[in-house]
Amino acid sequence: MKRNILSSAIKAALGISVVLGPCAQVLAQESVDGNEAAQVEEVVVTGSRIIRANLESATPITTVDSQTIEFSGELNSADILRSLPATGVSALSSNNSNFFTSGGGINTVELRNLGEDRTLTLVNGRRYVSGVMGSSAVDWNTIPTELIERVEVITGGASAIYGSDALAGVINVILKDDYEGVSISSSHGETLEFGDDTTDRFNLTAGGNFDDGKGNAVVSMTYTDEGGVYARDRKNTRVDDIASCYFTDDSCQTSLAPFYSSYSESGRFWALNDATKANYTYDDGVVAWDPDEYGFNRQQFRRYSVPTERFLVSSNLNYEITDSLEAFVETTFARTETQTELEPYPLHSDDLFIDGISIENPYVPQELRDVAMASGDEYIQFVRRTTELEQRGSFAERQTYRALIGLRGEFNDWNWDAFLGQGQMQDSQRGTGQLNISNFRNALNVIEDADGNIVCADPAAVAEGCAPINLFGKGSISPEAADYVSAPSVRDQRTKQTIAGINLNGTIVDLPAGPLSLATGWEYRDEYAADFPDALTRTGQNAGNKEEPTEGSFDVNEVYVEMEAPIVADLPLVQSLSVGAAYRYSDYNTIGDTDAYTGRVNWVINDSLRVRGQYARAVRAPNINELFAPGGENFANVSDPCDGVTATTSGVVAENCRSNPAVAARIESEGVFELTQPELQGTGGFTSKGNENLFTETSDSYTLGAVFDQDLGDLGSLTVSLDWYSIEIEDLIDTVDRQTSVDFCYNSTSFPNNFCDFVVRDTSGPDFQQGEITEVNSGYINEGSLKTEGIDLQLMWGLAVGQGQLDMKLNYGHVMKYDQTKFGETDELVGEIGYFDDQWVTTINYALDRFMVQLETTYLSDAVPDVSSDYGFSTGEYVTHDLFASYQFTDSISANLGVNNLLDEEAPIILSGIPGNTTGTDTNASVYNPIGRSAFVGVRMEF
Repeated sequence: MKRNILSSAIKAALGISVVLGPCAQVLAQESVDGNEAAQVEEVVVTGSRIIRANLESATPITTVDSQTIEFSGELNSADILRSLPATGVSALSSNNSNFFTSGGGINTVELRNLGEDRTLTLVNGRRYVSGVMGSSAVDWNTIPTELIERVEVITGGASAIYGSDALAGVINVILKDDYEGVSISSSHGETLEFGDDTTDRFNLTAGGNFDDGKGNAVVSMTYTDEGGVYARDRKNTRVDDIASCYFTDDSCQTSLAPFYSSYSESGRFWALNDATKANYTYDDGVVAWDPDEYGFNRQQFRRYSVPTERFLVSSNLNYEITDSLEAFVETTFARTETQTELEPYPLHSDDLFIDGISIENPYVPQELRDVAMASGDEYIQFVRRTTELEQRGSFAERQTYRALIGLRGEFNDWNWDAFLGQGQMQDSQRGTGQLNISNFRNALNVIEDADGNIVCADPAAVAEGCAPINLFGKGSISPEAADYVSAPSVRDQRTKQTIAGINLNGTIVDLPAGPLSLATGWEYRDEYAADFPDALTRTGQNAGNKEEPTEGSFDVNEVYVEMEAPIVADLPLVQSLSVGAAYRYSDYNTIGDTDAYTGRVNWVINDSLRVRGQYARAVRAPNINELFAPGGENFANVSDPCDGVTATTSGVVAENCRSNPAVAARIESEGVFELTQPELQGTGGFTSKGNENLFTETSDSYTLGAVFDQDLGDLGSLTVSLDWYSIEIEDLIDTVDRQTSVDFCYNSTSFPNNFCDFVVRDTSGPDFQQGEITEVNSGYINEGSLKTEGIDLQLMWGLAVGQGQLDMKLNYGHVMKYDQTKFGETDELVGEIGYFDDQWVTTINYALDRFMVQLETTYLSDAVPDVSSDYGFSTGEYVTHDLFASYQFTDSISANLGVNNLLDEEAPIILSGIPGNTTGTDTNASVYNPIGRSAFVGVRMEF
């Protein structure tokens, strides 16, 4: 894998340097007169479409610049954003996705802990293709880190400005589009104690002007390789364990270790009706099962972090056709390869839909055959870890393409742009370690032939290559049998996005207090997603649950208008006062029309102080998964509320039951609706099933704050912003479990209702057998609400110290409320792991001539696993320090180095069985650093 990508990277680097190297030497030398040089550049700030002559915004903005990204040593800009207090716990990252069936190695970012689908990620102010099938979440592996000029983060509803999904806020990645020169950089990093978690990066960026300065082109090529970490390579996670309080009254921070899996590689066997309930294994003979001696240590196979290899090529081109008309082109290609690894498959005889291994099987040891016969059993039950097969995991190759073309221009006091873009993501996955159920059954059905050889009993299976399988003892499965029963899975996931738009903004009229500004436009978006599992997965024949293909799409036409109106200016205590408003109308082919709106006020008291506030109504339309996913099949024990109902049973449940024709027919035939034992067994159904009757989530968000900006003379310059925010989301799109579907269907005065759509009863049999629940699905519904409230503080202070410059920056967040309500019950989450009361990050930077040093400190407040339950411990405050330094040797050569987690702060212990635990890590790897102290060194050449 590495050789192929690295070879491609080197060839691309050589090609780009040859083509664009000369361009880098062509510099525009157009002169400007004094008036032009004095003009203030007009900009568009994230959170508004209005072009303005300053960076003042009524919406709080956090900016991460390219220098911050470079100094961090991180290969992926998502890792930098996650340290900001405004971001939440990512659902997918390299450190928490090893156990995801189809998301390993994907990197997403969310705001306010409200979810990736409620955070809108933009590139240059426009939507970007999703990297997660059926979702709107962007995979940051595909964002060209080296080409980033800055990242602007706003929180709170922004749907009126940008459309659906911006309930929590917007992350806008602004790429370099006017670059001249050639930059070559490379870096290497690894953990200092273990030498793992290696990170390698190579980048070539080249750009220049052409055609007498009318055009500028920049191309950036990046190759990165992250090595990953195994759980076995850290002392805390070398063996399986679990919190002692899971079984006893001991401390929840006391580890019960080893706590090995009972799915042993030598097998565990028992007879179902054996009165002693004894378990046995095979170790050069039948012996009593001992979990400490024969249990399986899963940690030897598990990864902490997912190795990820990336190759990206991105470009921006601008060309001035006339003085008032410019064309632009943006392209991105990203290829990402990831590899998840976990323990081999844990097989139970029930997984094969058989009673067990027949005692007539010649592989069965006589001692076990005697136990079964003594208890009247004809079969032996078993569990077995299939270590002779490949371990489970998934290799994914994701390719993302994005191209956007457009025109922009100006006339009088108006600016306009039009664009058309398309993005695609294809995720080709190959899974290992799965089993072919049909073949496994054939391989267990064996006899001795005339020569005393053990062979498969079914001639048809023999003709297809059946090899007998022996499950008794470690290493007993032959290579031939392993090949026959293995079922490598294949999965193809795709997303496709088409966007188009026309935007117009300018000044309607100049009022006494300033210009009355307008921005308006039309946008179109078409989203498509598909998930095609292999044939065995579709039929449930690979020892996993059946998963059907997903395919769906939607399109939306939108129009918006935004205005900014100055009210008064140049009065005492009112240097300026302006208000703004925006409205967006959206028409979906799936859910119909929606609207979003916002209002804001910006009060500048004087040159140093201003007050700002905003209200926003935002919306989120259901995504493709939520609308169309067929769900994954499983079998659960579901209690039927109609069981025992007669013709005279009173109550709303009984009345609703009798209104079902199948239930009524059985009551009339039998006198009572009473389920038989077979009907009480696990009921089939699909989890996370799509629902085309969903409607939009809506949010109301408020922000109110102040900004203080003051030149302190000899004490430097100081900027402080303090903002209060509140976000409340109604009609949350969430899944409902299967028992709840049944209970809410029948225990309601409104029958049938939406929950009844998930419940299917048998209507095909005779009256005395009708009415059994044959299928209960759990699917997406609009239910419940979520509210969060808090305070953000940003502080920036700069001071000249000697010949150098000292700068300090603080981002602090305090969460006062995070409440989620579902079916009338509210769960208060503030203070839990990942929902911290307080979180801050500080950066102290000192630059002197060619030298720069920076210290970054990140703080997470004390947290507990669950505020509503007493687990007897908390994590304690978690503080980490990162130290970076750089030196400019010449005008064209610089080097940087850094140490992350400088003091090697250990992650809090959160054992298996405790809420907040990330499987295999003994902590929450989405929040804390389980890997240890690491260092990196890099070099850059620019010319």
